[in-house]
Formats: sequence, C-alpha cells, structure tokens
Amino acid sequence: MQFLVDVNASGPVARWLVDRGHDVVGVSERRPRMRDEEILRWSIREQRIIVTTDQDFERMIWQEGKNHCGVLRLENLPRAERIALLDDVMGRHGQELRAGAIVIARSGRIRIRNPRSE
Repeated sequence: MQFLVDVNASGPVARWLVDRGHDVVGVSERRPRMRDEEILRWSIREQRIIVTTDQDFERMIWQEGKNHCGVLRLENLPRAERIALLDDVMGRHGQELRAGAIVIARSGRIRIRNPRSE
C-alpha cells in the first residue's frame, strides 16, 4: 500500500510501514508545516492513505465533502503502543484501508467509516 505519514504520526510509524514493504512518504520530508488541505490534495494526487493522529482530516472529509484515498487515524499513544496498534489495524483492517476507508484506531476500539457505503 501507499501511505502519506503526517508529521504528528512519528517516524517509527513510517519505518514500521517501510519495513513491511509499503511505499511510504512523510510530510516532514517535504514541508513539516504543510497545511492539512495540502496534505489531503497530495494524498489524492499520489493515491496515498494518510496516517495521522489528527482529527482534522475526518472533519474535512465528512463535513466539507472532500475526496480522499483513505485515512488511518491512530490514537496519540507512546511509540511502542502506537506501533502495536498499527500492527493490529494492518493485520485486521488492511483491506478496508486499501478500499479507501477511514479507520479510527484507539486502544481497545477500532472504528471503520466508509463514505462510499453510506
């Protein structure tokens, strides 16, 4: 899968994804202070799933009707716990992400929202 990792999601998340063979680019590599709207356009242009801890992407998608290629919002946990959560999500919900879902992952609860089916 192709991912675009937001600055707030951390380097270890990106490295974990790369180590598992995914195509990953980080916002911090291009411009760390990039606005969310620009990040969303970039993700669409390159068909990438956004990985973030930020709720703003969901707001833009649901309230403003913005297009997207999938979003994975991880709870802002300590790094080791965030990686464990990412591992769980990818193992159980990789197909949904690939299909463009919004996956909201918190400790003990994972919610999947697919705007195409609602």
